[in-house]
Amino acid sequence: MPNLTRTYFLRIALSSILFYSASTALVSHTVLADEPSPDNVLTSSEHHMDDHSHGTEPAGVHGAEMMGAGSAGFSYSPMLMHMSDNYINSSTVTPDTIVTTIPSQAKMNGMPEMYRIVPTSMDVQSHMFNFMYGVSDRFNLMIMTAYLQKSMVMTTYSGASGSTVLGTSSSTTSGFGDTAVSGLWRIYKDSSNDANIILGVSLPTGSNTETISMLGNMPGPMGMPMYMSMRGSYGMQLGTGTYDLLPGLTYTNHANSWSWGTAWRGRFATGDNTEGYHYGDQNEVTAWGGYTSSPGLIWSARLTEGIQNKIHGADPAITGLMEGTNPNFSGGKHTDVLAGIEIAGGPYGFKNKHFSLEAGKTVAQDLNGPQLGRDWMLNASIGAGF
Repeated sequence: MPNLTRTYFLRIALSSILFYSASTALVSHTVLADEPSPDNVLTSSEHHMDDHSHGTEPAGVHGAEMMGAGSAGFSYSPMLMHMSDNYINSSTVTPDTIVTTIPSQAKMNGMPEMYRIVPTSMDVQSHMFNFMYGVSDRFNLMIMTAYLQKSMVMTTYSGASGSTVLGTSSSTTSGFGDTAVSGLWRIYKDSSNDANIILGVSLPTGSNTETISMLGNMPGPMGMPMYMSMRGSYGMQLGTGTYDLLPGLTYTNHANSWSWGTAWRGRFATGDNTEGYHYGDQNEVTAWGGYTSSPGLIWSARLTEGIQNKIHGADPAITGLMEGTNPNFSGGKHTDVLAGIEIAGGPYGFKNKHFSLEAGKTVAQDLNGPQLGRDWMLNASIGAGF
């Protein structure tokens, strides 16, 4: 089981910020709702995509800002993430330890077989495309999809047991992932505060039947390497195969050159996919602060805490002597620290356009393993309003 005390105080701090932000926004909205000239209403001419002078959201955060009525915006957000080292709970374990001490779910003659293929690194590229339209000043429609590429490097051990390395291999899957359709409601806004609720659904447009090729643990004729092709592990699939609920809540504030915000995003499957499983519930809380050093130039720092439950069920076609084929070796917790920069185009003659970039590292994780851990990530966003 994950160690609950590792990020106990961090989760309390982030949750408290989020709760206080939401409560303040809801109370303020209730108090101001019946006034004849409320301060919390902006017209479309007063709010547009170039309103980044206070650093509304870092590159890796979505849903903290809105379009005015009749306005539209498009953004391209590439993301790179590198994964390395295998974890059991919060401790790293070597590939040799995995193949010599941890039995797989497969059995031969009634006895569990040992794992013979261990992933040692993985790179994930996500090229996300997001379209937003302001139905009204208080309601926006968002459609988001992404093109994914996942590359994994694996070490194969020779024979049915032991720690003799046979060789390494790599495999890649690529294609479009799931598509999210969401509504963004403003629950409060004044000259400093902005609070929004997100309600969305993820559509299963990504493939969850991708195949990969890897070096097998038994040599072929004349001792030559023998590769085998099979359905990729859960982490190599491009989509969930399920309709998922996507709730969220964001809050931002600013004072003079300083800005800050917090957000919660969730993902909850509504049932099993056609292959017989669904991903565990996912929650992520993030908090950030920003400083505007000059017009249109904002520096930011962000802290993220994410948690996801194990996969429920199993795909009978995802088998083999590799840890990623075991649904029990999925899910866990991670804490990331990121720093970034945002450039609003207005002060530089590019009205309604912006660019943001942030880089970060996972500083702590507690995983249901063995499974690959997160290492570092890079987020960027290029946006334009119309």
